[in-house]
Amino acid sequence: MEKIFTGNGIEIVKRDNSYFMIYDAGEICDRMEEIQITEDEVVLAQKSSMDAYNIIIKYQNEMMFGNSKQA
Repeated sequence: MEKIFTGNGIEIVKRDNSYFMIYDAGEICDRMEEIQITEDEVVLAQKSSMDAYNIIIKYQNEMMFGNSKQA
């Protein structure tokens, strides 16, 4: 595992040619979660905490509601 970035409330690591964002999803106590992200999202997440947050929300929505897009 190679640590790529730490900051903006997240950590990005590379493992087996895949990128993962690790973030604290807990409210009262720490609960670290990990999501797999793309190379483009790795670059975006490093720009600001708001960009990192938007990526987290995108994946949380996909997990909750699926990734199918309705017209």
